[in-house]
Amino acid sequence: MTGRPPTVALRNSRDSAALNLVGAGGHASVIADMARCLGMAGVVLWADDEPDLRRFPVGTLWRPLDELDASLPVLIAVGTIETRARMRERFPAVTMPLIDPSAIIGHGVVVGNGTTIMPGCLVNANARIGEDCILNTGCIVEHDCVVGANTHLSPGVRLAGGAKVGSAAHVGIGAILLPGVSVGDGAVVGAGAVVTHDVRAGVTVVGVPARETVASHARGG
Repeated sequence: MTGRPPTVALRNSRDSAALNLVGAGGHASVIADMARCLGMAGVVLWADDEPDLRRFPVGTLWRPLDELDASLPVLIAVGTIETRARMRERFPAVTMPLIDPSAIIGHGVVVGNGTTIMPGCLVNANARIGEDCILNTGCIVEHDCVVGANTHLSPGVRLAGGAKVGSAAHVGIGAILLPGVSVGDGAVVGAGAVVTHDVRAGVTVVGVPARETVASHARGG
C-alpha cells in the first residue's frame, strides 16, 4: 500500500497520460467514466474482443490484449476475483489508485496501488485498503477498517469501525459487517448478509445473521 495521500495522488490527474485498463465490460465503462470526470488524458481498453465503444466516453480506444506490454502499468477493470488475480499475474505493473471525485476519503487513510474507489464511497479515518481492490459504488468503510489485496466490496457494502476483510474476498451487494468483525482470505459474504461474528477463510456466508452455507461445511472450508 502507498502512504501518498489519495486526494493528492488521484485527483490532480489532468496532466496524466492515458489510463490503461485490462477489461472492456460494464465495470470498465464505469472506470472510464471516472477517468473522464478526473480530466485524464484518455482511456485505452485492453481486451481480447473489441467492445462497443459507444458505451464508453468519447475518445476511448481499444487494443488487443495480446499486444499489451507487461511492463505498462495497468488497472484491472474486471470484477471477478479470480480473473483479476490471473490478469495481475500476467501484467504485474500497477497503476496508482483511482478515486472518483465524489468519494470522501478521511484523514490517515492508506490506499494501495491499482485500487478503484467508485462514485459515492466514504472511507473514514485511518482505514487501510490493499492493492487491486474494488470499493464499488456507495460503499462505506468506517474508521480503522482493513481491506486486503484484490478484495471486492460490492455496491452499498457497509463496514463498521475496525472491521477487517482479508485478501481475495468478495462482499456482496448491501452486506454489513458489524464493528470489529473479521472476514478471512478468499471468503464470500452473500448480498444483504449481516456479519455478526468472524468468518473463516475460504467459506461462504449468507443471511441475517450471516451463517456458513451447507456447501462450505461439505468441503470442510
